[in-house]
Amino acid sequence: MARMEKYRIQSGGAAYSLDIGFEPDTIEVWNYTKWETDTKVVKSYWHKGMTEAYAINEICEDSSANRSISTSNGFTVATTSSVTTNRQTVSGITQANPGVLTVTSTSGWTDGDKVRLRDIGGMVELNDNLYEVVVIDSTTFSLKDAAGDDVDTTGYTTFAAGSCLNYAFNISKKVDNSGTYRVTLGTDVVGANDDVLWVSAWQADNYTNKGDVA
Repeated sequence: MARMEKYRIQSGGAAYSLDIGFEPDTIEVWNYTKWETDTKVVKSYWHKGMTEAYAINEICEDSSANRSISTSNGFTVATTSSVTTNRQTVSGITQANPGVLTVTSTSGWTDGDKVRLRDIGGMVELNDNLYEVVVIDSTTFSLKDAAGDDVDTTGYTTFAAGSCLNYAFNISKKVDNSGTYRVTLGTDVVGANDDVLWVSAWQADNYTNKGDVA
């Protein structure tokens, strides 16, 4: 299930670190004070994977450019300590029987957990299927199919991360809204002192690749 949190912030005119209880895919900031003031940034966007400190901005302007890119005072991920998540990034998959997947951590995962793979690069045969987890160690696991058989990836396409997200979602695990994911809103984003900001942060649980990237 997708998750969202909203925050109402009165700006102090300086960079501000916002603590979010999960790892967001997108953050959007509306400046409700400046929405009709020419040349002022009225909306800023951050998407996971953007270059550090960048932001995509919309400017209140009807006679010239109304878009800009911040390259130094946008959004910065400050810390990701103690974030509870059911999503892991897959960094490798072997062509073997069974195929072995490497992730950052299998902490909290147990044999029999249901897992769904999304936007896997190269080894696309695994995408969007439901499997059971067989935990091997702290960073690796293999898969069983619906019939309880090991998933043989020997003949599958070679894994290649490329520009894909390579997510493994453990859908057996409840994700509590706890921990800290801190994103710093830079001076290009927060506006002036006493500006009223409305911030939305959300995490998607579904990614469909309809393009040409393997």
